[in-house]
Amino acid sequence: MKAISELMLGQISKEQFFEINAISDISHTIVNGLREAYQSKNSNNVEEFIYLTFVFEFFDERIVDVVNRLLVCDWHYKHEDITWILQKISSCKSLEYLYEAIELHPQYLAWDDNYAFEVKCVRAIYYIGKEKSFSYLEKLCKHPNHIIREMAQRQIKKLT
Repeated sequence: MKAISELMLGQISKEQFFEINAISDISHTIVNGLREAYQSKNSNNVEEFIYLTFVFEFFDERIVDVVNRLLVCDWHYKHEDITWILQKISSCKSLEYLYEAIELHPQYLAWDDNYAFEVKCVRAIYYIGKEKSFSYLEKLCKHPNHIIREMAQRQIKKLT
C-alpha cells in the first residue's frame, strides 16, 4: 500500500491516500488486505491494515473471520489492537478465539507482568457475549493466573 506512512504521520489526508492508491471502496481494500496479510503471514501488512481499520473506523462483520484467525497467530505484533477491534464489532464468533488467545502468550509481550493483553481478552469476552460469554468467564474464574482469574470474576459479577 502506497503512502501509508505519510497517512500515519498526518502528512497526507484520507482523500489523498485514496487518490494515491486509487481506492474507491475502503471496506473492500481493508477486507482483502487483511486476508492477504494473513495468508502471506506478513506482519507489516497486518500492522498497516489494522491501522487502516482504525483510521477509517471499519469495525465490520466482514473482517471478523480473518481478524479472529489473526488473533491466535504468533507471527505479528497487533494482538491488543485486534482484541479491541473484536470488542468493537462484538460478534459471538469471536468468543472462542478470545478465550484461546488468553493462552497464546506472544513472545513480544513476555515482559508484561500485568497481562494487559490477556486482561483485554477477558474484558472483550464480557462485552461481546454478555449472556453467551458466561461459560467462558466461568472457566476463566478458575484460571491459574490470579490476574486473569480476578478479571474474569469481576466481569462475571457484572452479568449476575
